[in-house]
Amino acid sequence: MLKSKSAKITASYNGERFDIAAAALFEDLSRKKIKAIIDAGGAYINKKRIVVAKTLVKIGDKIEVFWEEKSENSESQIAKSAFHLKNTIGTFIDDKTLIFENNDFFVVNKPAGISSQATLSSSKDTILHALSVYDSKTFDLKKMFLVHRLDKDTSGLMIIAKNKETQNKFEEIFRDKKINKSYDALCFNIPKNLEGEIKFSIAKDNSRKNSYFAITNPNSKMKDAKSAETNFVVQKIYKSSNISFIRCNPKTGRTHQIRVHLSAIGCPLLGDKTYSQNIYGHKYAQIALRHMLHAINLSFEFNGENFDFTAPLPEDFERIIKILESTQ
Repeated sequence: MLKSKSAKITASYNGERFDIAAAALFEDLSRKKIKAIIDAGGAYINKKRIVVAKTLVKIGDKIEVFWEEKSENSESQIAKSAFHLKNTIGTFIDDKTLIFENNDFFVVNKPAGISSQATLSSSKDTILHALSVYDSKTFDLKKMFLVHRLDKDTSGLMIIAKNKETQNKFEEIFRDKKINKSYDALCFNIPKNLEGEIKFSIAKDNSRKNSYFAITNPNSKMKDAKSAETNFVVQKIYKSSNISFIRCNPKTGRTHQIRVHLSAIGCPLLGDKTYSQNIYGHKYAQIALRHMLHAINLSFEFNGENFDFTAPLPEDFERIIKILESTQ
């Protein structure tokens, strides 16, 4: 359930920090909660997203905050996951997270809002630690090894090896492109072609933290650029909303690849705090609290056996689709 609050800045809060003004105007939201909302991408001044709590407000500004909450969470469910509502996206580990298990690996449906690997600021806010907190008997930290990664706010299928040998085998499978990956994406705008290949190389954007850009000039010889290829098919067009639902099949595994490629063809992901920053004034610019990308399918062969897994769309995807369907 998406919740929101809005208010106009009065003279009393002219020149004040956003988090202080918001906490004062929204009395049931603490500064800590406001900060979490800002970090999750749910804070706006005059319809423009802000990312820094100390952003100053002025008289007449309209401030808005959006956050996601589960409507039917029991206290026991919340207690079982230390990661519940940590970043206001409203996802947590539950009994639907584990998709498959055998002697070699797990397949899990990673919720959005949980990192795949440790960051500079925290070594514990990861999917491995979240699983261990939920069920340490099933998910033993000493017997889980990452095979591949999803961005923090990307939901969907991940493989976790149970031993180093399996980890090495899967890393080879990924490296040799012997695994098929499908992602569903909700995007601003409608691409010129309803299906095709995006083959723009990707390079690190040194002007912005943790961001990349596509090299659209085929004659460019930029140093350190890495080749990247993504196939896509438009699944559905929400014409009146100027939004498209796109299925992507990345053939390479570059950081932020799908997000960068879709942005390069003019269709950044809904809710993308990095690559849809130029979307302003769109009717649904505030509908998503995270980038709407979901790893929906994985298929591969392992030790002579074929595997095919699908993860259903998460609740926030379904909520947005329902809203879009109602406008057609």
